[in-house]
Amino acid sequence: MIGNGFDLAHGLKTSYNDFIYWYLRESFIKAYTKREYEDGLISMKTIAGFYEMHNGINTPDDYFDFLYKNNIKELIYNKDVYVQNKVWHPFFDFKLKSKFFEKLIISCIDCNWVDIENEFYGELKKILNHDKEHEKKDLLTTLNYALKVLIDYLESYLATISVQELVDRYRIILQSSIDISDIVESELRITQLPRNNLILNFNYTATIKSYLPHENFRINNIHGQIGDSKNRMIFGFGDELDENYLKMEMETTKGFFEYIKSFWYFKTSNYHDLIRYIDSDEFQVFILGHSCGLSDRTMLNMIFEHPNCKSIKIYYYVDKQGNNNFTALTQEISRHFKNKGDMRRKIVPFDKSEPMPQVKI
Repeated sequence: MIGNGFDLAHGLKTSYNDFIYWYLRESFIKAYTKREYEDGLISMKTIAGFYEMHNGINTPDDYFDFLYKNNIKELIYNKDVYVQNKVWHPFFDFKLKSKFFEKLIISCIDCNWVDIENEFYGELKKILNHDKEHEKKDLLTTLNYALKVLIDYLESYLATISVQELVDRYRIILQSSIDISDIVESELRITQLPRNNLILNFNYTATIKSYLPHENFRINNIHGQIGDSKNRMIFGFGDELDENYLKMEMETTKGFFEYIKSFWYFKTSNYHDLIRYIDSDEFQVFILGHSCGLSDRTMLNMIFEHPNCKSIKIYYYVDKQGNNNFTALTQEISRHFKNKGDMRRKIVPFDKSEPMPQVKI
């Protein structure tokens, strides 16, 4: 299972925070160059020029970078910006058309990280519990349109990114044997190479394709690919086990399922191919960079609790301070198990796990 952490391990700026920064910066520069900019999420009009710029802040790029790191709220709320005891009055009339997008921006400012899919589902639940039934349709239309615009720009952003350097260690991991000591109970009796390998790629990028060693490997781009009209990017939420999802099924208002992943999976054979694979034989799961969050809960529950799933091996991330996310990942994985005893039998312990290899930057 390949997730976004795999791309991040290659130095690619594929986090949602990187994307939102790019989107705002592009909008800002276009508005400054053409004096105005507008799309489905924001509008900006120039009302003043740059002045009194000091200390390395000499261009629109410099100014935006400074604002994003220090005063982006002032920009989006058209407030004065204070820089070293000087006041810069707003030179843009900035308007946000989407409360959802506003929340994403503020989340990026406050925690430098945002999960758009989870934030989107949170907004769906708010609409579900909205006390005015006649307003739900308009609220859903606005929310779904905002996500559509974001997806379009996300695809444009990711198309500008490509892997620059590979990591030899990943070739070794991909071609490694199934270690009998990783498995509590199986028909497997000795450590051996797997007969078939499936790479379940949750990323939209093709980074993993550079590592394919031979024909015994297949890639299932389960969430689509950039620029592929036959396998469009799938973006949204995928937790049909959540109690709020059950309430949405009972709703008469249309629009709650517009970006629920399950309905997008019907557009290709990828999901059926996954089912055929896990039904065919016993298997071990290697997790490389997938957060195992709730946005893919339905699929992960199907994989992890499948009788053929005998082992789940985590490749964890280690930060600059030496802290790792192994325990956090086990906690996320546990949320996909109804049978906790089964979970404890399948997750390979920390002392038999390895860190995610990282490209040297």
